[in-house]
Amino acid sequence: MVQGGRNHHDRSSSPGPGAAPDPLRTAPPNRPERTRGLPPLHPLPTRSRTGARARSTAAAAALVVLALALAGCSSSDSSAPGAGPTEGGSDVGGAQPVASTVVLGRVAGTVHQPNKRIFKKHRKQTLVKIGRAVDTWIDGGFVGVDYPRSDFGSAFQAFTTPARHDAKRQRALLTNWKLRQKIDGVTVQKRHVTVDVLAPHGHPAGATARVRLVFRTTGDVRKRVVVHGRLFLNPTDHGTWQIFGYDVARGDA
Repeated sequence: MVQGGRNHHDRSSSPGPGAAPDPLRTAPPNRPERTRGLPPLHPLPTRSRTGARARSTAAAAALVVLALALAGCSSSDSSAPGAGPTEGGSDVGGAQPVASTVVLGRVAGTVHQPNKRIFKKHRKQTLVKIGRAVDTWIDGGFVGVDYPRSDFGSAFQAFTTPARHDAKRQRALLTNWKLRQKIDGVTVQKRHVTVDVLAPHGHPAGATARVRLVFRTTGDVRKRVVVHGRLFLNPTDHGTWQIFGYDVARGDA
């Protein structure tokens, strides 16, 4: 659990159900790049001069569904599970990852007391499993691997096949691809995840993970990098959670 700051940004996103944008104050960014066929997104504000955003079509509808489901729901009590370092999120011999701080945000579907009791039984394991899925991306794409390196093969392990396909095409925004040969390490300043859960009748069925990652690079390029935005997840038949969409901004300075 670490703390940090923010700055310059690129933007990347893919589908999914919504959650509140990350609150960074900033000078307005340039008009972001977007893929075709999707409604425009308002940029997530950051202190930056340039911006780029991409989405894959698979989660656009889900983004609306979860946004509507969560709208008007009161926040539940926050909780921070003591999750250990991510399993499988970094390459063998890579940097030792530190698990994100994961807290519960809003919950939809637990208005009635019986449903709240049902969700309470699932809450801790849901946060741990979602945190683990998110950390596979954070560790594999940014802070849990050695530098310099040639690829980020483990970054999208927790993504669905369509989301992984889109993410690989957008690796310049969703990993440290541009810096991979220019740095020799990273120092994490903050990695925090707030999870909003859709839980009909108390049973978790979908989630939006609001992520803020801040780290500094060392080597030929020394800068502070901020990665923030939303990941959209659903449970699998195997008891894990997978990322089927994203709306992510990246900034550096």
